[in-house]
Amino acid sequence: MCYDGSSTRRTLLSWADDGPREFPWRDRSRSFYEVFLAEFLLTQTPAENVADVYPELCDRYPDLDSLARASESELESALEPLGFQRMRAAALSEVAATHDSLPRDGDELRELPRVGPYVADATRCFALAESVPIVDRNVVRVYERLSGEEFPTADAERRSFAAELLPSDGERARTYNLALLDFGATVCTKREPACPSCPLRERCEYVTHRER
Repeated sequence: MCYDGSSTRRTLLSWADDGPREFPWRDRSRSFYEVFLAEFLLTQTPAENVADVYPELCDRYPDLDSLARASESELESALEPLGFQRMRAAALSEVAATHDSLPRDGDELRELPRVGPYVADATRCFALAESVPIVDRNVVRVYERLSGEEFPTADAERRSFAAELLPSDGERARTYNLALLDFGATVCTKREPACPSCPLRERCEYVTHRER
């Protein structure tokens, strides 16, 4: 996938100056564990749904130790509003039972049950301000529309491509990744994207194709 993203990066960072969407897990005072919990729950679940239950979950289970003391049935009940409660409860219980603290190494994080590359990378980026690429469906859609090309399918290639567009500074990378996620969720949406008001429309292959 060939794509010069320097101008896109500048535009998105400028667009982000208006402020990212506000969610409780984006508060910089949140712990590594709390950010991990949010990213774990955000998989296959709209952010607005997670926001409805997240503060109460953090109050009830503020760390791995409190999770370890909870039964799976108790966790299932707490997670039921989000769906996939049995799978999520089992995975969180296993993590809490086998770890005194969450690993901060990317490879070790990805080895946790039901975690994978996105949750591991997003947790490190948003909790530690590390310059780590994140790739989800929104990100793939934005890059594919801008470039007019299919996104790489192999995980290593996907992360390598996304990494090339990241600012090297961790805080700027955090801001850029948040902007990219918010842009895909609010402007470059799957259905009825806001192309007329999009700040990237002049360099977007998707817009060019639609206007032909």
